[in-house]
Amino acid sequence: MTFKEKLTADLKAERYTFRHLADEAQISPSYLSRIMTGQLCPSIHLATSLAITVNRLTGLDTYTPDQFMTITRIHHS
Repeated sequence: MTFKEKLTADLKAERYTFRHLADEAQISPSYLSRIMTGQLCPSIHLATSLAITVNRLTGLDTYTPDQFMTITRIHHS
């Protein structure tokens, strides 16, 4: 299971979508999409915000800023 698939499943389990995540992180859905497809690497500040937001929405404590920052490296390797 990829990071994006796990994130999607964890959000869906709590009835959230990537649009909800983007809204909660105060970024546009298209910007989040570009991060999730590896087109953009978020700043450490944004990656931290995304991890905190996902953990709050899902009730988990497993997402880290590094996971969001490494998506670009995975897609471009």
